Amino acid sequence: MTIIILLSSALTVSAQNDEKAIRKGNRQYKKANYAEAIAKYKEVIELSPNNTKARFNLGDAYYGLQQYDSAYAAFEKVVEMSPDAKLKSDAVFNMGNCLLAQNKYYDAFNIYKVSLKLNPENENALYNLEYCRAHLVKSKIWVVQPEHGLVEVKEKEAFNGQRITMTSKPDADYALSQYFVVRADNQQVTVDVSGSSFVMPKFDVLVSAEFKQAHKIEIDKNIKNGTVKADRNKAVEGQQVTLEAQGENDFVLDKFIVYRTGNRNDTVPVNKTTFQMPNFDVTVTATFRNALRVSVDSVANGTIQVTDSLVKPGQNVGIIVKPDKGYQLGDLRVVSDRDASESAPVSDDNMFQMLDTDVTVKADFVEATDYYKVEADSAIEGGHVLLDQTEATRRETVKLDNAPEPGYQFKEYVIHQVGDTAVKVQPLGNFFTMPDFDVEVSAVFEKSEGENQDQQQQQQDQQQDQQDQEQQQDQQNQDQQQQQQNQQQQNQQMSKEDAQRMLDALENQEKKTMEKVNEQKVRQQPKKKSDKDW
Repeated sequence: MTIIILLSSALTVSAQNDEKAIRKGNRQYKKANYAEAIAKYKEVIELSPNNTKARFNLGDAYYGLQQYDSAYAAFEKVVEMSPDAKLKSDAVFNMGNCLLAQNKYYDAFNIYKVSLKLNPENENALYNLEYCRAHLVKSKIWVVQPEHGLVEVKEKEAFNGQRITMTSKPDADYALSQYFVVRADNQQVTVDVSGSSFVMPKFDVLVSAEFKQAHKIEIDKNIKNGTVKADRNKAVEGQQVTLEAQGENDFVLDKFIVYRTGNRNDTVPVNKTTFQMPNFDVTVTATFRNALRVSVDSVANGTIQVTDSLVKPGQNVGIIVKPDKGYQLGDLRVVSDRDASESAPVSDDNMFQMLDTDVTVKADFVEATDYYKVEADSAIEGGHVLLDQTEATRRETVKLDNAPEPGYQFKEYVIHQVGDTAVKVQPLGNFFTMPDFDVEVSAVFEKSEGENQDQQQQQQDQQQDQQDQEQQQDQQNQDQQQQQQNQQQQNQQMSKEDAQRMLDALENQEKKTMEKVNEQKVRQQPKKKSDKDW
């Protein structure tokens, strides 16, 4: 599972400093002070990005915090960077342990196979491979064809934990609404669907879908000073449609307008860049205006960026502040280019409201006096928060990232003062501005309902448009397709006796699996490598 690597060799002064920091991290790691160890390893990586020992031990420390996605990413980076087959095998082995710790037996099984290819002598990888194999059960996948379209699944059977992708072909003027996956012998038991895929459970399943009447989304051909796109060209009632605008030259979006095709007075509400599809065809248009420019003055001992450089009056603009190590923000101001005496107030979280003129952001950095801790909540349901730093100065911008678990999607970050959840910090997208107290970063993940479905829907809409432009299909081909569909439905009808036989077979398979586990004397926990001092 975890391996601490301490190599000795002839070192330069820089390498000696790296080794010293790694040793400090190792001492913290052995005391189970994983957050402190992470900080030390990151110090090395910041100065020596190619230091695979620091990256490997960083993965160990993340594993100790049970932040398995962060650990996996660290070990994966070692595999990409290191030419050492033995070290690659150890890193891949630990990637498998990250998956195994989350009971992802199928994915871990395949990772351990990679580890063994790199190092056939890795007995621990072989042991854990068999441990995963003993927990895998292969079950059948039955497709039940719905009305107004076809559903296809490549696999006829799969192991538990294997991700299965579904595809669909809607009839003319129809679009996919949602997929359904249920237990074959008890259709009250549902399986979570994430966009167009699901993770195979330990039982046979039925796969189907619902198709609904689709309505067209057209883009106005007479839009001036910019272009507009929608993430799909057809949608069913109630689906969310996302719009995107790109201004030409120095123009920026003023607003989107969505209306019933043929009746500009019958408009559909737009929430910033999205709208809910109504029960009729719509046309999307937009207006653009001359942009105002936000410039950034040159600074020393840090960097300043803005979230938008071309904006409109009254628009909120965020300022990203990154001081160099040992420095913190001193002063931050936004000055009008038209009148130096005119300025826009900047909030403590580095936000300002754009004036009706071009502006310049000015700042200076001073020596840092205080650092505040940034902690990640390790008990989040449905995913993990990923942080690129464990401390920051006041008003420093901290970057956020997240890793949803299968079947979940990210919703929002929740940031509060350590020890007082009532004192909150407002994030700005994937960033937040550090206050003058320690914070804990958490997140909300929700069950996925449409992950990756928008892209798939767009592809389906494009395919359907091509079909609409073609000549009417030969009636004989349509009859043959209907006969095939009817035959599929007939073949996949299951009686209660069939379902019971499948259930009995599943129970027998699980019984055999447990017998195999007992025969091989597989332990309750897989083997883990002990820490090593080289």
